[in-house]
Amino acid sequence: MSDTGTRTHLEVEFKFRVPEDFSLEPLVKANFDCESAPIRNMSATYFDTTAATLMRWGITMRHRTGGSDDGWHLKIPVFDSGISAGASVRSELHVDGTAGDPPAQFIAMIGALLRDSEVVPLARVITARTPFFISVSNERVVEVVSDHVQVYRGENLVDSFHEVEVELLSDSGLRVAKKLRNLLEAAGATPSSVSKASAGFGAIASAQPDVPKLPRPKKSALPYDLVRWALTQQVRAVIRTEVQSHLDHSPEFLIRELNFTSQALSAVNRYLDPSEVATLREEINWLVTELSSPEQVHLDHARAIASLDTIYDPLDRHEALVAIEAYFDRRGISAQSSAIAAQRSDRYFYFFSDLMDFATVPPVTDLAYTPRKIWKNIDSVDLPTAAKIFHRVFPKKSHKILANSSALNPPDNQSEIRETIRRIAMDPHTTAAGAYALGTAVGHLSTRESIANGESRE
Repeated sequence: MSDTGTRTHLEVEFKFRVPEDFSLEPLVKANFDCESAPIRNMSATYFDTTAATLMRWGITMRHRTGGSDDGWHLKIPVFDSGISAGASVRSELHVDGTAGDPPAQFIAMIGALLRDSEVVPLARVITARTPFFISVSNERVVEVVSDHVQVYRGENLVDSFHEVEVELLSDSGLRVAKKLRNLLEAAGATPSSVSKASAGFGAIASAQPDVPKLPRPKKSALPYDLVRWALTQQVRAVIRTEVQSHLDHSPEFLIRELNFTSQALSAVNRYLDPSEVATLREEINWLVTELSSPEQVHLDHARAIASLDTIYDPLDRHEALVAIEAYFDRRGISAQSSAIAAQRSDRYFYFFSDLMDFATVPPVTDLAYTPRKIWKNIDSVDLPTAAKIFHRVFPKKSHKILANSSALNPPDNQSEIRETIRRIAMDPHTTAAGAYALGTAVGHLSTRESIANGESRE
């Protein structure tokens, strides 16, 4: 990560609840080449909103002491990792530091979820950990730990239990971890997916997130139920991708999800209040434009450079290149600043709040309560999008629609390239020689477009 002092790695682990008197050491040493390590006494304070916003999205933030990695930790689930069924796969970020307010970079990463909510300490977890390291060919590949855990809310002890965690230290450890999982289950261990701190959060920790995961509706369900299910599915994907975009330092996948959300709103627009849809799509378009602007500058730059192959005079080509590079240096800085400002603006956070509210309680028309096949009110041009958002409910129909639809590649738009070159030529920072050379390129591009369109030349 680029943030100073922040480290990240992919955490892959299997968790099990075991009886209090369960002895891990004999099982591990009888089946693997392993070594034990000293017991660690750890204390971790978990932070969240009073509504357990993060916990309900599967995210945990804590400050821990007594382990091998003291400091702040933020764990974000990775979906569809494909690593192994039953494994907990999370991106774990670590920042050194003493207890107090959570790191600003952590808050920035989860800002779209928190919005205006404050994070506070909600639970404290005391753990006595006995670790073992399993090796293959003298390489440590798995760490397995026996944790005796006490969970506090305030000064009150609310839970205590014995847990075993099996964490991969390398990709080659997966086979070992699976074997150990089978041995543990055979010995009476129960697979677990809950956070150690969940008991300290109370019942709210097991509640649905702000955008709930709804059960898949039946084909005969009212359009309202189908539309709400589809919207919550898509908005959940947007929210997960938004958080992930801060990890990747790239908005590419978020832009893709936002564009598809706009298409989905268009596909089911007859069931939704048109003014509400128009407002939301306007905000989506604003955000996509802002987030896409640095990449758009990069693409425009590449196309402008490519247009120089129409200039035959080396001196003219040099003058044009100087003008292009100077123009895009300025534009690139501006686009990057604008994208960052958009992500830090109130408008950005209000958008995600409105998006989640829209999906949770969609503003539907009376048509949504009419028991009629949903496909009857979807325009033909939107059928491929509808097939994608409803494919789990209508697999056969969706497959047929997608098989029959063809995606056409858009033609190379010479007029857009020509307009970019014109803007550079007219820029007040461009020299007269550069403007002349770029004018030559514009003329050649116009000729190419005329020929491509079949127009005759005088």
